[in-house]
Amino acid sequence: SSDLKVEAIVRAIKMHDIQHELSEIGIPTFSIYQVQITGIHKGHEGVRNKTSDYIPKLKIEILCSDKDEETVIETIQKSGQSGEKGDGVIFSYDINKLVKIRTAEIGEKALQ
Repeated sequence: SSDLKVEAIVRAIKMHDIQHELSEIGIPTFSIYQVQITGIHKGHEGVRNKTSDYIPKLKIEILCSDKDEETVIETIQKSGQSGEKGDGVIFSYDINKLVKIRTAEIGEKALQ
């Protein structure tokens, strides 16, 4: 089995739901970053102002085993959707090597 990184750009207002649902499937820990997205959709006209065309979002980063990829993606997609334009995106990619600093464990063991 190999390791993956799943990233998602989501609405900040959905973060509580996403965090709860991820903890329910055994993903209690992940990184969250505040990001700004440009390239406004028509659905964002209410948020737009004269000084900025940036929409605040949150970026989630999760390291997981490839066997958990579909479950993690499905959980984020279902708990992060509002049905409106601008709900965000999810993508995943392979991690070449993952090493836990404290123990030097590699791969899936480093995720535990």
